[in-house]
Amino acid sequence: MGAYITASVFRYDPEKDPEPRHDEYRVETDTGMSVLVLLDRIQKDIDPTLSFRSYCCGLQMCRSCLMKIDGKKSFACITIVRPGDRIVVEPASFPSLHVKDLVVAMADAQTDEE
Repeated sequence: MGAYITASVFRYDPEKDPEPRHDEYRVETDTGMSVLVLLDRIQKDIDPTLSFRSYCCGLQMCRSCLMKIDGKKSFACITIVRPGDRIVVEPASFPSLHVKDLVVAMADAQTDEE
């Protein structure tokens, strides 16, 4: 291996953190993957405290993986990143109905379209 995908991920637990922040993670890989798989690898291999909805219907219908990826609302299940990429991942909407990290109340994410 030796190649990385670098993700700057929004972190904020309103019950514990005074302010939101971004944490940077480097995931070693030699293949592309969806942002959802990338987040899953970060959570399993690097930082188990990262919160996001990992359910994936694969049809863009459940909308549970809707996030802002590089400033645009995108579905993490179908957005592909490749070795060498640097991305910024943020909640679909903030601060209204923010739960933790990348998790927002589903009703809010579904109605806050751009």
